[in-house]
Amino acid sequence: MANINDNHVDDDRSNIISGIGKPIKQWFFQDFDQNSEELDAAFKNNMLVVATLIVAVTFQTGIAPPGGAWQDNKGHEAGKAILASNHFHLPYNLFLILNTLAFSMSTQIILMPVYHRKLYFEVVVATLAMVATYGMAVWSLSPDEEVRLRFVSMAALFPYLWRLSYQTFKTFIKKNETTKYIDS
Repeated sequence: MANINDNHVDDDRSNIISGIGKPIKQWFFQDFDQNSEELDAAFKNNMLVVATLIVAVTFQTGIAPPGGAWQDNKGHEAGKAILASNHFHLPYNLFLILNTLAFSMSTQIILMPVYHRKLYFEVVVATLAMVATYGMAVWSLSPDEEVRLRFVSMAALFPYLWRLSYQTFKTFIKKNETTKYIDS
């Protein structure tokens, strides 16, 4: 008897969790009819706007970190981030990792909808130029070369490696499910 109730509770939870997405979309896009194609298009457009805003903000904070940069050489190196002047560099390193992660994830979100569409090459070149500019700015502001290379590289590559591993795993699972049904 306990097993039946446990299964019923699990089913209720999964139904609630899976049903959350639709009301949220309806609430955010109240002007649209219940047509899911319109909702999906509006969602994609809104995600592009949000991703673009995040890229702009993270780019700006990457080239002008909180606290700014030292202007003189009195006890520190001019042009280096003031936030990094802490002996442990922990606040700056944490800022650098999180800001770069948000920047990289947002650039990935911008590139995904234009994949294999008109002007894809141009968007990729512009995005790569922006990423290179961000990287050079962060590189020049950071005091420790080894740390900045390691942290920036890991944070910048993480979203792309995550997407690649997710797509690979998804394809692997799909192939195994197809093979399983064919063998049965």
